Parts: sequence; C-alpha cells; structure tokens
Amino acid sequence: MTYVEAHGTATPLGDPIEVTALTRAFSAGTQKKNFCAVGSVKSNIGHASAAAGVAGVIKTTLALKHKLLPPSLHFGRPNPNIDFANSPFYVNTRLSDWKSTGVPRRAGVSAFGIGGTNAHVVIEEAPAVEASGSSRPWPLLLLSAKTGTALETATTPLAEYL
Repeated sequence: MTYVEAHGTATPLGDPIEVTALTRAFSAGTQKKNFCAVGSVKSNIGHASAAAGVAGVIKTTLALKHKLLPPSLHFGRPNPNIDFANSPFYVNTRLSDWKSTGVPRRAGVSAFGIGGTNAHVVIEEAPAVEASGSSRPWPLLLLSAKTGTALETATTPLAEYL
C-alpha cells in the first residue's frame, strides 16, 4: 500500500492518534520509512460531515484511475506530536505521479462521518484491459424508452438533428 486516505481530524489530539495507529499497523510488516503518502479529503473540500467516508472513497478511486497522488492542500508543518520521520508515512503536498512498484497500486481509506457513510477499505487499481480488437468504423448510438411511442418521440428529433 502506498497511499492512505486518512480521516484527518485536523485536531491536535486526533491526528497523532490516527497516525500512531496506522504506524503500528504498517510497521508490523516492514521497517521502511516514508514510503506511503497520507492525505485527507478535508484539505480538498473541508469537513464533509456525513459524507466523509464516501468522499474519501471517491477521491482515492479517482487517484488510482489517474495514477496521481492528490496533494494535501494548505499543509505547512506537521503536528509536533506526529513522528513522520520514523513512520511509514509522509504528507504529499503537491500533485505527483503515483509510481508503480511492480505490483498494483493500493490505497487504504479510513474516513468517518458522524451519522453518515463511514469507510475503512483497501482499494486496488483495476487491471489493464486489452483492446478486444478493431472497433467499428462508426460507433453505435443507443436509444432506450419504455414504449414504442416514447422511442419514436426520442428518435424523430434526433434523426432530424443528425
């Protein structure tokens, strides 16, 4: 895992507790330092309240899709109670390429909204999809309707426009 979308309470007490817990979990499998970016959607859109979990999942999914690590905006200096230097984490402060290490990119999302959508998941990038062959010279234009009359109502103006 090379990115964690954290809850990021932005409080003097909450963030050190969260990073300490993440450090304990990550350090159980490696002694490497500063290899995993950490961020929070709060720096991008503010406190999302009940939508915090789903906002973190959306942000992380888009980051995987575009292979870019999103920046933590307005980050100046870390909370003095967080020992980033001796942890697996660093705060990513600018949009940067999300480099692959030969395995699929993976991210953890841990975000909680009071009374809303909470998320604690691991998301992995989708595998590359090979083209199935040459495509048609013209793309299909699909229309859908509940009835034949409704289909005709949609089709006639489109045909006239085209």
